[in-house]
Amino acid sequence: MSEEGLWYLLHLFFEIGMLQVGFWVGLTIAICFILVDIFYLKKKLKNNHKKTLSRLVAFLIITVFVAIVHYILEKGIDVI
Repeated sequence: MSEEGLWYLLHLFFEIGMLQVGFWVGLTIAICFILVDIFYLKKKLKNNHKKTLSRLVAFLIITVFVAIVHYILEKGIDVI
């Protein structure tokens, strides 16, 4: 494949951005949510009729937290 042009840039974006970084960020979010869901939410939401909404809010909070940590590590500390 040629190392010039728009297709090469799109390939780099997909390869590095989506597969390498996105995989690890997504895996971190998934593991955190599964652990919170199993160990905390399952007990708290046993007789609650708003289980789905509570899980969605927990998922969004975890996602925002991981995004903030990723941003700090990437831009602030320059680790990533």
